[in-house]
Amino acid sequence: MMKKIRDRLMAGVVAGLCANVVKMLIEHTSYALGTTDETGMKKAAGFFLPSRKIMTARGRIIGFIGDNTIAALLGVSASYLLSLTGRDYSTWKGLAIGNLSWSVLYGVLAQFGATKVRSKNPNTYLTSMISHTAFGVMETYLLNKLTDPGLFEPDPASLGEPEEIPGETVDYGTAKK
Repeated sequence: MMKKIRDRLMAGVVAGLCANVVKMLIEHTSYALGTTDETGMKKAAGFFLPSRKIMTARGRIIGFIGDNTIAALLGVSASYLLSLTGRDYSTWKGLAIGNLSWSVLYGVLAQFGATKVRSKNPNTYLTSMISHTAFGVMETYLLNKLTDPGLFEPDPASLGEPEEIPGETVDYGTAKK
């Protein structure tokens, strides 16, 4: 039996990096088939390098590191999101994380010039949206499978005490079901 991860940060890093393999497979397959003209690694390299150096050997290494660093960061974010909200609806939460990350990285930041890589091919953006959606869903799936069951149980103490309304008496301990 595999030992479950009990640390939120490490769980997020592991889930993010593993989910990124799925994202990269989708993107690189589409790129190899010629239906898209960029990948997350290429876009990540464009955050750091001028256009002419992105596809060099060192540029590809930088893109690989950058893409995986972003994936790990998104994994940690997902881990803490599940810590705050619990495991319920984790597939939907993963879908939201994947689509939000795609919107921010490929929409907002790219339009502000954060990367030098820009495609004119709509298939590229559609593929990246699909790959990021798969990333988010896989990430939350892995967080559920690889972590200790109690890791993402919301802490009732962090939620605070129920607020009392003047003139109203509520007995929380005697409610019948």
